[in-house]
Amino acid sequence: MKNPFYKLESYLQDIALENKIKNHINRYHYGYRITRYIVVLTIIIYYACILIPDISHWVLNSYKEIKLRDAGAGVIAIIGLILFFIRLTKQQKQIDIQITQRVDDRFNLAISLLGSSETSARTGAIYALYELAIEEEKYRSQIAQILCSHIRSKTNEKKYKKTHSERPSNEIQTTIDLLFKEKEEGLYTQYFARVDGFPKANLSHAYLMGADFTDAWCRGADFTDAQCQGAIFMNARCQKADFLVAQCQNAVFINAQCQGASFSDAWCQGADFMSAECQGAGFSDAWCQGADFMSAECQGAGFMSAECQGAGFSNAKFDQPLDIQMEGEISDKAIKAIEDAQPYLDNYWYEKMQKIIKENKGKDPKKVNAKTLTSD
Repeated sequence: MKNPFYKLESYLQDIALENKIKNHINRYHYGYRITRYIVVLTIIIYYACILIPDISHWVLNSYKEIKLRDAGAGVIAIIGLILFFIRLTKQQKQIDIQITQRVDDRFNLAISLLGSSETSARTGAIYALYELAIEEEKYRSQIAQILCSHIRSKTNEKKYKKTHSERPSNEIQTTIDLLFKEKEEGLYTQYFARVDGFPKANLSHAYLMGADFTDAWCRGADFTDAQCQGAIFMNARCQKADFLVAQCQNAVFINAQCQGASFSDAWCQGADFMSAECQGAGFSDAWCQGADFMSAECQGAGFMSAECQGAGFSNAKFDQPLDIQMEGEISDKAIKAIEDAQPYLDNYWYEKMQKIIKENKGKDPKKVNAKTLTSD
């Protein structure tokens, strides 16, 4: 029976071979430098032995003619050295071509493994692509986009949604870690990801129930219409991230850096923004029933048309007059979103939402100045 992991084993062998080649090249260059220094030093000593006595004779007006055969020998040595350098340059070009070809082969094989039906093979491919992106500049941008695309496509499969309604699979969480986590030195934590032109992470429409983004670097990431119920963004760097229309019920953004992030039209019922830095963040038209903004930095944040019944703003900081809707009957659309999220979240969250719905039933909308909400 054919080994189902033969491609992965072959791929790992290729990586080992490539590393062996690179080590050989390093030894080759080291030996080459020593040879070059010996040749150059020999020529310098040779001409010094010939010319220094002659120069001294010239100074003493006792000129000694340099023998033609000695000069000819020096010329031949110089020509030999030039030919030696030319040969080494050609060999270096051939080696560079071979290395480039092997890098391309590694990339193509990893992409092939990423489409495998075996979870272990796909996970191996994810690690392989990550390592390739760290080592080689050529494929960095492309690999970051491919891994984000893998998260989007894999998590939207019907079978995946059915079996991972509470937390992501090990494969998907591993991919998230290798992309965003500081501890794992994810791609988006690297210096090259901070350069203009490097593609922003695109996780729009991804199914990220209970995903762990703790300490993640998600600057400018696109979570548009993603399902992030119960996801953990504690201490995450989410500056200018886009959560437009995202489902963030019961998501945790404690101590997260959300400056300039957009939560417009997002479903944030019961989300926890305690001590989050939300300066300039946009919550316009968002559903924030029961959300907690305790001690959050909300200077310049916008809550236009947001519904915040039952939300808490204790010790939150605002720098301008801002009216926030704190009471009023909750719309059928918001209630449906709560019911749809209920299977994925705990009973405590659901009971809290039901209490808020009941307390606001039949009430007219009432807006309250944000600064009056921040006292203990």
